[in-house]
Amino acid sequence: MKTLITARFDRKYEKLLETVTSDYTFAGYGVIGEKMPAAEMKEKIKGIELLITEFEDITKEVIEAADRLRVIVCCRNEAFASIDIEAATAKKIPVLRAGGRNAVAVAEHTIALLMCVSKNISLTDHLLKYTDELTGVSYKDDGGKRAQTMSEWSMDPDAPFALYGGGPEMYGKIFGQVGFGMIGREVAKRAKALGMELLVYDPYVEQEDMDYLGAKKTDLDTVMKESDFVSVNCNVVPETEGLISRDRIALMKPTAYFVNTARARVLDYDALYDALKEHNIAGAGLDVYPVEPIPSKDKFLALRNVVLTPHLAGSARDIVGHQTEITLGDVKKLLAGERPRFICNPEVLS
Repeated sequence: MKTLITARFDRKYEKLLETVTSDYTFAGYGVIGEKMPAAEMKEKIKGIELLITEFEDITKEVIEAADRLRVIVCCRNEAFASIDIEAATAKKIPVLRAGGRNAVAVAEHTIALLMCVSKNISLTDHLLKYTDELTGVSYKDDGGKRAQTMSEWSMDPDAPFALYGGGPEMYGKIFGQVGFGMIGREVAKRAKALGMELLVYDPYVEQEDMDYLGAKKTDLDTVMKESDFVSVNCNVVPETEGLISRDRIALMKPTAYFVNTARARVLDYDALYDALKEHNIAGAGLDVYPVEPIPSKDKFLALRNVVLTPHLAGSARDIVGHQTEITLGDVKKLLAGERPRFICNPEVLS
């Protein structure tokens, strides 16, 4: 089975690959870190039966140029981001994806963001490294002039212990989740391990599917109103666009923290900004934004009660191994006449 691999590939799974094909070539992003241009891909795809890709754009034109293609594998959770699934379906080509490849990475990042913002870890790290605010010199206005005064790490009201040390413990708190898919479940495991109670909103998941973690299924307004920490881990579909609205943010406790490692379109960012600026909620952690990269003068950058990361929650060195194992396992199932775990267009199987 002639195979082209343009995805990042963990070579420790090469023997598993050879149970699928002995005729394979590595190229494109997985080799040089740059996507293969469409024109080159249209030439490379000729004669290929199995394509394993990650970030290359497999457009309708590329698919139509493929004369022997039997299977497309996308090493991403959301294959539609790279693959024209409709065009593949029209040619009866199954499209597989690497479902859950970065679920653990996103879950860990979610908890890390909440810890960083609720315990002022990121803020005080920045103040120590890049300002004089906590390192012995503070500045105060004195009749319009700037005067230097020495400060100490003491129990005084203006010392770091009093200003930045009053964050909440997570143990015993209520952790609210919006979405209980593969990522949401990994987040829930970690929240449970920290001793938190779990409230979940997900209309597509039944209560019995949450019982193993002791989670309670409820409505979204209850999650927003009762939780001490709220995490968004749902997909973007028409029903979830703008789901976390201004009205729902207004339901949150003033002591609550919010984190979004899902997609920007789920959240009203203007409403979240207003809530943070007015201290109507305690803080937030964000990894996704309406405009990426985030503009250098974005208003969120001026807030002290938000921790920002540049859309890297789903990145970890282990993910290449995960995506390699997941996708090769599904290719083996497909070739054996079994239904793959993660297929985007199951209708082609019939």
